[in-house]
Amino acid sequence: MDNEDNASQQRPLGANLRRAQKQLELLNDSPLPSSGSEYQKQAQSLVDLLTVCLHQIKDLDLFSSNETPDDYSTGELKLILTDAYMGEALQKLNSSAQVTRLSILEKSRAHYDQFLSLCQNLGILQPAERKILELVKAHKPMAADPGTSRMQKIERFKTIRAMKQEIATLELRLSENSSKDDAEDMDEVEREYAVKLVRLRIQQVLDDLSMLESELDMAKQMEQRRTDPDRRQNEEERSKEWRLDPQSYRVNPATGQPGRPVFNDKGQPMQPFVLTNNRQHIKDSVFRPGWALPTMTVDQYLQQEQERGNIISGGGKEPDAKPEIDDNDYDAQDAETMKQREWDDFKDNNPKGMGNRGGNRG
Repeated sequence: MDNEDNASQQRPLGANLRRAQKQLELLNDSPLPSSGSEYQKQAQSLVDLLTVCLHQIKDLDLFSSNETPDDYSTGELKLILTDAYMGEALQKLNSSAQVTRLSILEKSRAHYDQFLSLCQNLGILQPAERKILELVKAHKPMAADPGTSRMQKIERFKTIRAMKQEIATLELRLSENSSKDDAEDMDEVEREYAVKLVRLRIQQVLDDLSMLESELDMAKQMEQRRTDPDRRQNEEERSKEWRLDPQSYRVNPATGQPGRPVFNDKGQPMQPFVLTNNRQHIKDSVFRPGWALPTMTVDQYLQQEQERGNIISGGGKEPDAKPEIDDNDYDAQDAETMKQREWDDFKDNNPKGMGNRGGNRG
């Protein structure tokens, strides 16, 4: 590690930053588990390399609040991203006995703030982005309406995706470096690429800051709970109060003399006890389904309704089945045919719905 640090200190600032950017991309696409030793080793190496870059930038004293992006070269514009890279790299580190998660998150937020402050001083930060930054720092939602907040997130996602596509196009053009493009055109492409990298990183940092603030709040609560002895003692006392029958048998109801507790300090029973019907009723009221259970079967319900007289049964004699016509009885067949013809004539003379057309009106 020392040899690597010495080598990075000997390399130029631009080479170190390109190396750090490549390592960050590899970490983001790494299949290794983030809690594994190899992943943590690579993350720590990235943090060390970015630390060297920040020291080199500080020694050069490059950036000033009274200047604009036009005052810097393309290579110097890319150096603005160093604090943003450091903020992301720090979050990949796990806490240890020497470094707590809270301190890691606070350092990450400090580097994010430094990056956004530099962009604001140089006039890169847009008014809408400054408003989002103020809301994040004030722990306020970006929109009071959840639907509006969701639409804003979708719009930011689409914006980031479009910017990534534009950057990928510029990277492809720079990698080809065709002889048809003169040096001046390639310089313009390189500068446009650097500006879009900064603009993309601003959007990503603003999204990351909202999640970082939430994790910081949880880390502070965990740290306070771990370091506050009074709070731990109160929680232990409250946990004892939730034990079953904490005050039982302090006084024997039969003799009026002090008795033994039902449970010892470890929660183990010291004597037999009986759950009363009231306690069982309370338990049944809590541990039960959230819907109404049936009180009787379907057969019981039908029997009850029949006893109440709500079910009609019985009735008259079923009508006899219509006798079938014998194939050899020609008279009966002719009579049936004439009956069907008369019925057809009646339907022709009286179409369906004829009675609803006002034919009976005077």
